[in-house]
Amino acid sequence: MASTYQFGDKEYTRQQVIDYGRAHYPKLYWIPRGIGISALAASLLLVVIMLMGAGLIVREAGEEYLDMYFSDPRMVVEIVTSVILAIAGIIAIIASFVKPTDEQCFIHGEKCLKQIAQDRAYFHKSSDDRKDF
Repeated sequence: MASTYQFGDKEYTRQQVIDYGRAHYPKLYWIPRGIGISALAASLLLVVIMLMGAGLIVREAGEEYLDMYFSDPRMVVEIVTSVILAIAGIIAIIASFVKPTDEQCFIHGEKCLKQIAQDRAYFHKSSDDRKDF
């Protein structure tokens, strides 16, 4: 395995490529974090709606009808949905904190540095050879 890597006219060590890849790795952590927060918010909204319905049942009909309210198959589905959304939200938020491995950063850094070297080589060509838009 090579200890140095050549990109254009510059030479990098493996650790430098990893560091470059880590510094320029796509910052997409907010996508699963946003999905997780949305799932938790939807779960909380379902719980609030169910509890508001239970409060209305207690106020209008009495506490003896509360068992019937929560044992209704539609309410069981809503409770299970709320729990699944909460679990999925927590998993998505935890997954958003996972850092990329050194190998992923190396691959990304290698791609970025190759692209930069190609861009520099193209830019430094004479203006007659270039096909700019």
